Amino acid sequence: MVNAVKGLFFCSDIPMDQFIINMNASLPQSQKFIIHVLDNTHLFVRSDMAGMIRSAISDFRDANTYEKPA
Repeated sequence: MVNAVKGLFFCSDIPMDQFIINMNASLPQSQKFIIHVLDNTHLFVRSDMAGMIRSAISDFRDANTYEKPA
């Protein structure tokens, strides 16, 4: 019997991957979205969580972007 799971292949740099792994670790067990950590830059995640991951990455980038004062 084959056991298959539908998910998304997530590829990023190491710091962003660590951010995603840390975000996943802070959630309760029922809401965790990482299915498997493939290596330092690749993750296999639940496909229904793609929007939430994109939103968290966008917020993280906005919070860590330098804007030159006028």
